[in-house]
Amino acid sequence: MNLLNNIFSSIHQNNAGEAGVVGIDIGSSSIKVVELQERKGVVTLATYGEIQLGPYAAKQIGQSVTLDQKQEQEALVDVIRESAVKARNAVFAMPLSSSFVTNVSIEADADADLSAMVRVEARKVIPASLSEITLDWAEVALTKKEAEESSQNRRNVLIAAIQNSAFERFKVLMLFAGLAQPPTEIECFSSIRSLYTGDAENFAILDIGATSTKMYITQKGVLVRMYRIRAGGAIATKRIAEVLNVSFEEAEQLKFSADRTSPQFSDLKRAHDSSYERTFREFNQVLNEYELKTGVTVSTVFLAGGGSLFPGIAAHLKDVFGKEVVAANPFTKVAYPAFMEDTMKDIGPSFTVALGAALRSFE
Repeated sequence: MNLLNNIFSSIHQNNAGEAGVVGIDIGSSSIKVVELQERKGVVTLATYGEIQLGPYAAKQIGQSVTLDQKQEQEALVDVIRESAVKARNAVFAMPLSSSFVTNVSIEADADADLSAMVRVEARKVIPASLSEITLDWAEVALTKKEAEESSQNRRNVLIAAIQNSAFERFKVLMLFAGLAQPPTEIECFSSIRSLYTGDAENFAILDIGATSTKMYITQKGVLVRMYRIRAGGAIATKRIAEVLNVSFEEAEQLKFSADRTSPQFSDLKRAHDSSYERTFREFNQVLNEYELKTGVTVSTVFLAGGGSLFPGIAAHLKDVFGKEVVAANPFTKVAYPAFMEDTMKDIGPSFTVALGAALRSFE
């Protein structure tokens, strides 16, 4: 999983062990943390927590907000304290809003040094000066069909970059929270780590966040395609509020307490699904084009992110994609008390990134 050396590797490696490590996922509407410890050779869940960011900016719960430095520091300290996180080692999942990930094709001999070529390609595709970013890359194997249909010298390269200003911002944030300077990786790679087991060689992750929905397509645990659309849970909540003539806060509560037996559920579901209709069609097109181009069949789509918790969304997407669609449950990778089984299944999609980040130190 750790293909790249700058972004996916730490400046210094964490030694998690019994002291534990906390994975941190800062989204646009909430912060999530997952603390793991190694107990008798078994990676074990120590604690987890989530805090909504809306109130820190005088907004409603569920709303997407942009916090200033002081508000962000306060929120992180609060979620660490209220979740009883004890670890001082951390892994931070950098949001895609501060990152850039793409695949490019380069014509080069098999023994050619790609470093200089990658920098040339990066200047073409990354909307920022190379002096303003931390850049990393890795070569990704072509599929059998791609190799047959392309030139002999085609090289497929995954390029990833993080804004230096974002690095510095989150470095200050971690220090304020009393955490050691953490290893940093982009959130998509945390998600893949939390769900890849080797059973499904080719799978996709549909991560429905508050402001955007992302699709990651993987081959053997390696990201090969990424697609993002600006449509998420906050937009769905706004649509529900308009259709049902309720406030945003009431709509958010209705969305997360949705009961299929309620007489209001059909209107609620119709409003919810309509906000994603175009988005889901576009993702289906992305999957179809990928399969046609590569000759690879994506076996499963995992649903992640808080926006994927709405009842019936997996069945709806199964009809749209014509594939197996299942809710992500990254907690299957760690040990926890048996009585928490149902809770872990319920919250698994929301904590996919945070848990994947924490797992990085145990690889």
